[in-house]
Amino acid sequence: MFEIFKKKKLYSPVSGRSVALSNVQDEVFSSLMMGDGIAIDPIDQVIVAPCDCLVKLIMKGSKHALGLLMNNGVEVLIHVGIDTVSLEGEGFEVLVEQGQKVKLGTPLLKFDKDYIISKGYSTMTMMIITEPNGSKISKKYEDIRVQGGETPVIDFC
Repeated sequence: MFEIFKKKKLYSPVSGRSVALSNVQDEVFSSLMMGDGIAIDPIDQVIVAPCDCLVKLIMKGSKHALGLLMNNGVEVLIHVGIDTVSLEGEGFEVLVEQGQKVKLGTPLLKFDKDYIISKGYSTMTMMIITEPNGSKISKKYEDIRVQGGETPVIDFC
């Protein structure tokens, strides 16, 4: 009955360390131009669903980013790396289809961390709320160790 007042959570999309967006070395993200969120400095190479959601968009050519739609209308972008669009999909493997419904922790995308770094790119992974649909971030869990699909990194209501 009071579901609308219940806090929602986004879980880390990858294992690593959470980082404030303001510390990301890309002004598009650090200035919150695309929206608010959090970054993860990954130690793993598999991006997982941060919540139950619909895969709304896959960057087909570059495979470096996914758009997700939560049941409450909130839209989330997961963007792997900085300027990795230039790799044109090399080092990335999408594991889901556009339009697919997924559960928290479902593997969405694999990336070759060593390959991306060898090409001179960062693997810093951003999770941005691009369409809040009336929701507001109430807490971000920054500068902590996180486990993909298990550690909450954003609370919102």
